[in-house]
Amino acid sequence: MAAIAPTSPALWHPDLYAGRPAAGGPGLLRSFVGGRFVDAGKRFAKVSPVTGETVFEVAEADSSTVGAAVAAARSALGGPWGGMGERERAGVLRAVADELDRRFDDLVAAEVADTGKPVSQARSLDVPRGAANFRAFAEIAATAPTESFTTVTPSGGRALNYAVRKPVGVVAVIVPWNLPLLLLTWKVAPALACGNAVVVKPSEETPASATLLAEVMAAAGVPDGVFNVVHGFGPGAAGEWLTTHPGVDAVTFTGESATGSAIMRAAADGVKAVSFELGGKNAGLVFADADLDAAVAGSVRSSFTNGGQVCLCTERLYVQRPVFDEFVDRLSAAARDVRYGWPADESIATMPLISRGHREKVLGYYDLARVEGADVLAGGGVPSFGDARDGGAYVEPTVLT
Repeated sequence: MAAIAPTSPALWHPDLYAGRPAAGGPGLLRSFVGGRFVDAGKRFAKVSPVTGETVFEVAEADSSTVGAAVAAARSALGGPWGGMGERERAGVLRAVADELDRRFDDLVAAEVADTGKPVSQARSLDVPRGAANFRAFAEIAATAPTESFTTVTPSGGRALNYAVRKPVGVVAVIVPWNLPLLLLTWKVAPALACGNAVVVKPSEETPASATLLAEVMAAAGVPDGVFNVVHGFGPGAAGEWLTTHPGVDAVTFTGESATGSAIMRAAADGVKAVSFELGGKNAGLVFADADLDAAVAGSVRSSFTNGGQVCLCTERLYVQRPVFDEFVDRLSAAARDVRYGWPADESIATMPLISRGHREKVLGYYDLARVEGADVLAGGGVPSFGDARDGGAYVEPTVLT
């Protein structure tokens, strides 16, 4: 494979740590098909949740681009990738992990620009976990046993029993915006370890790290067509064209249940294999004999980390009556003390919501809660900074009873 140039010389500039466009203006993110970056001509803006400024222009994939990506993936299955053994593929995945380590700072910048999450979180969790996923699945693939044994048949003969492992084929990978790189690698690494080829459709809210991962794949020597990226939206766009494409053998999706239902309907035609993780609505339980200091600290962390935008965050708490008032008072005070602001600030603990549209939805639920009789004990509104962050998508950490 020939080396490819970075998508833009200024794309991963340190300005992105503040959620602002890189020097020289927004960079261009393009789809990656068959080992090269392509641009169908139509563009959309990726807006920073920190400042509301456009940090990237994104080239939206049209239906022919999606079709070309699926065709490239199918071709890769019949090429060198399809002929590799598990140990050889594992070596390629380790090379991907090494290249992720080499591009560590660029990946942090991409994650922060897309999500507005704290730089400290991206550096300690999201990016290290991405590389770790490739290493973990490389080891699983390289050490997977191949069963082979004989048994005696009822007629007195002998039967040879053995396992044959083969890839599913072309896997459509559709990932959400809350942990873009972590969840992307969590799907791509095992798919590649098992010999599949993938077409990735990242969220339109977080297109950067998937684009950068394409550069990483090329630099690590992944054959052309094994990893493809198509940018765009869902219904009537890249997401729908990908999940309904007859050349796709399986779909893995993390996101909201309504989208999962639509994908399942599309996958029914052709009986595609599906893997869904459709979020959660999780309750925490606090009993009267709990260590309340630990319970409050744990509840704050599990409720407000990542702006509360994780499927395993705690959305509601049930507290035993003898400690209810004390716990609620402590939790409310702690919520008011949760720090949020510029992503590069080492002292912040949370982040803005992914977009102003998402913030309006959350604020609408705050209003509905008040109408239905809730008491707002902390937060419940939008913070004011007096600077560029007022154009972002921040909301106050909120406690309602």
